[in-house]
Amino acid sequence: MARRGYVQLVNGFYTNDKVQELCRSGHMDAIGAFCMALTYCGDHLTDGFIPRRTMRFVIGATDEQLQALCDVGMLEEVEEGWIIHDYLKHNRSMEQVMHVRKKTADRVAKYRETTDVTALRADCNGVTSGQTPEHQNTRTPKKEKEEYSSSFSKEISITDFEQAREKAHANSEIIKAYPDLDLLDSWNAFAAHHHSETRTVTDWCRQWKGWCERRAKMSGIPPSKPHVHSWQCSHVLAALHRTLETAQPDQTACQLADQLNKKGNNHGNKRQ
Repeated sequence: MARRGYVQLVNGFYTNDKVQELCRSGHMDAIGAFCMALTYCGDHLTDGFIPRRTMRFVIGATDEQLQALCDVGMLEEVEEGWIIHDYLKHNRSMEQVMHVRKKTADRVAKYRETTDVTALRADCNGVTSGQTPEHQNTRTPKKEKEEYSSSFSKEISITDFEQAREKAHANSEIIKAYPDLDLLDSWNAFAAHHHSETRTVTDWCRQWKGWCERRAKMSGIPPSKPHVHSWQCSHVLAALHRTLETAQPDQTACQLADQLNKKGNNHGNKRQ
């Protein structure tokens, strides 16, 4: 089964001199073999190398196709197989991909650690005080003013939006919904596509989150499944300062778990 992800194929691929030469010489099928080899390298993080056995029996390339690709310089034959010419010029190396994955995993872990427990403790305070989250006054005049200003602000460039606090908030939502998405790569593509545009912060946020959602779907990245809280889940235990040994299904723990599940469902409905 193929891994999630993609390789780069520039829009001008069809105008490339080597590709045009293959077309004119009647080797269109060799281009198909090349594209399959390209995706194999991206899937297995081989840095552009395809072993002989793989090229023959997985890609299914023929001697004629391989010779045609080598003749125009799209493939380079080596002792153990073939290397795609300039693969690392257009695609990330295995080392770079693994580095980005680690940074993403660390960022997701840090986000969950700093946000979930803080939010749960706030909800816990509401439970122990007899208040429900919807009856707690969490909106200050300053916050309302900031939200109003953000929603109706003047149009700004993509560069200004990158520095806006609303983008950081949007990033947090995206990471929570799609933890496996390469956010940096998505932003680079988004910024390049919208580099000359100006929008309001609200519109930028909507466009950015929609872009990431579509990119995740195209890459086969499913949204994260919501956690179902219970009286003994780690979130409730952390909020109540309990451990598995001291956990008990009392009213406080069950009520907190129920409120957290309702809160998660409400957020999910809003996103839909």
